[in-house]
Amino acid sequence: MTADDPVEVESTSGLATGAALPSDPGLFAWPGLRYAASNIGLAAMFFIALIPFGDRYRFGVANYIWLAGAALMGVLSLVRVAPREKMFNVRSFLATSAMMAAPAMMRPAAASTGLLADGAVIVELIGVTFSQTSRLYMGRRFGLLPANRGIVAAGPFRLVRHPVYSGWFVLTIGFIMAYPSAFNLTMLVITVPLAIWRIALEEELLLRDPEYRAYAAKTRYRMIPGLY
Repeated sequence: MTADDPVEVESTSGLATGAALPSDPGLFAWPGLRYAASNIGLAAMFFIALIPFGDRYRFGVANYIWLAGAALMGVLSLVRVAPREKMFNVRSFLATSAMMAAPAMMRPAAASTGLLADGAVIVELIGVTFSQTSRLYMGRRFGLLPANRGIVAAGPFRLVRHPVYSGWFVLTIGFIMAYPSAFNLTMLVITVPLAIWRIALEEELLLRDPEYRAYAAKTRYRMIPGLY
């Protein structure tokens, strides 16, 4: 086995999945216990994130939506379905970890004022709403590393194949508008190619599924309509 061979670990980034739910492993068998432990660990990550990032977005409504979304992801993580197929190798681990780490380093700087600040509120609200709506449509088919938990083609997934990333991108632009700094902008520039890499890995896995290939043929763009 090489470092790039798939092994038995969790997955999907929460992107393009969703028709029939795969079967869960037996709860009291070892695979079921291991899977339940991983779900609890992922849920804990979301619940813990509520503490330091509770006031990340200065606009009240956007902040409440973000908090509700993080709490929802924590709950859904506890009842995630087992993937049909999963990818855990050096590439998927590095792409996912780096993609999450860079934006997490963004910090509030000197706040913008005037029209830029007002626009930031609107952009943040659009981004966080779109992202969390996409996660609602994903439901129990949620994870971090690439996997196939079923194909979701409804709601925001009709527009692009990876709408969670689309919402994140818009939200991050709003955050930078609210707190403009060279550091925050640099983190965005670093994160975009990492997100593209992460999407490419997930699609490498999902395109093995005929149902996803049919969905991809109908939904042309991955993240940004008309561009990518």
